[in-house]
Amino acid sequence: MGLALLTWVTSTASARMDYQALVAHGRAMGSLMVADITQAAGLLPFDVMTPRVDFVVSTSLKWMCGTPGAGILYADKALLPELQPEGRGWFSQNNPFSWDLDKFQYAPDIRRFDTGTPGSVAAVASLPALQWFATQDMGAIAARNRAMVDRIIQKADALDLPLLSPRDADRRGGSVMLRMPDKAEAAALVGALGVEGYSVDFRGHILRLSPGIITEDSAIDEVFTLAAEVLARRRARFAGRGQAQTTAPAAAVLGELGDALASGAVRIVDCTAPLGPDTPILHLPPDFAKNTPKVEIHKISEYDADGPFFAWNWLVLGEHSGTHFDAPHHWLTGKDFPDGYTDTLDVQRLIAPVNVIDCSAESAADPDFLLTAQRVKEWEARHGDIRPGDWVVMRTDWDKRMHDAALFLNADPDPRVEGGHSPGPSPECIDYLLSRGIVGWGTQCIGTDAGLAGTFNPPFPAHNLLHRDNCFGLASLCNLDQLPPRGAILIVTPLKIKNGTGSPIRALALVPGE
Repeated sequence: MGLALLTWVTSTASARMDYQALVAHGRAMGSLMVADITQAAGLLPFDVMTPRVDFVVSTSLKWMCGTPGAGILYADKALLPELQPEGRGWFSQNNPFSWDLDKFQYAPDIRRFDTGTPGSVAAVASLPALQWFATQDMGAIAARNRAMVDRIIQKADALDLPLLSPRDADRRGGSVMLRMPDKAEAAALVGALGVEGYSVDFRGHILRLSPGIITEDSAIDEVFTLAAEVLARRRARFAGRGQAQTTAPAAAVLGELGDALASGAVRIVDCTAPLGPDTPILHLPPDFAKNTPKVEIHKISEYDADGPFFAWNWLVLGEHSGTHFDAPHHWLTGKDFPDGYTDTLDVQRLIAPVNVIDCSAESAADPDFLLTAQRVKEWEARHGDIRPGDWVVMRTDWDKRMHDAALFLNADPDPRVEGGHSPGPSPECIDYLLSRGIVGWGTQCIGTDAGLAGTFNPPFPAHNLLHRDNCFGLASLCNLDQLPPRGAILIVTPLKIKNGTGSPIRALALVPGE
């Protein structure tokens, strides 16, 4: 092999490789040796001469506090005259302002690895951090990191999160990798921590924690306190796993509910829009996707020659038409759940308490209003915590626009703008709600996302994140102004369509009577 790239510390486990043995083997094979030191540069001492390597590459990110776009390259001076990089540009030559391309000559030093115009912004932005870093006590930085990593491992053990990094400090870098139950749990925890201002990373089911120079010691305890709460809530979010809120026998509870329904002490609110040819249907850009057809109702018979004793119709109907239910399989992120279809989902999850967050005044003033995590926290401070397994819906009174499809969709008059102007959740709002362990999220608009959610990061967060977590979505709900903030029960019943990605529903809410 002409050239071998060696990783000094791995990015998936923060484990130090048997570096000396790998370099020795590469030398024996006659290879040029390249060391990638990105995962520990600035934290652990590295000597290009012990053992000697030909090249070293890194970034100024991570432990050296630089910015994206700036990097580090070392090349053995003895090799420079014979190295001719294939990628070259005007800065690769000794005189960058020589435009005689037929007489191109590489620069005599490491500049020959440069190409076009340098990324000056990244270099300038990284310089103060690198200058500051060079004046610090490297031993003290490494010792503090080691202590924080030991603390993280102790906290992870207490939560029974398997450690993927070496326990021996001499065999690991400065990060800790933990195995989460699955990718969705890792993503949800990272999202929940991000809402609270903690920057943590994940790769698939691997949770990556990298305590840096600016990490406060107290942050580790706070991160794991939050992690314990989030993981406990998410374990309880599936029906049958939650904590009982009453000690009354189930038969007595059902009997009392039956009596309350019969007497009117509990009344039923219809949260469903009529379904017919005038039902507003989502419009997607023609170059983006194929649209759902409008609803059609065709008569078969009505007490006539085609059916003298009965009336019935046949329909043209999309799964996501009118007041409807989004199953996890509706979105790419939820495609792998066996119970993610309308015919395989757990029906016990469809009936649950509903939390109604009133954003009607804000939505009337601003059709692009976004519900934030902070606003949800303020709602909880007034009405109580959202519990695992609950529904959360956003009241905007947008259903008052349903009589006019153009008013309901509220498309931008500029054809270059993809999407309409309708309220919805911000990405960090969905992150927060998923950390609370909700069963699903609903809106009164055409979809579960805001009208301009295609421009968000990630795009369409309600769809992207809800279905990644095997949660449900509800759209085009009605009459949420008749529901209390808390205390109602929401019943949603999608059709049992074979491999269905969603379904029109009759959404009903049980509320205290007048």
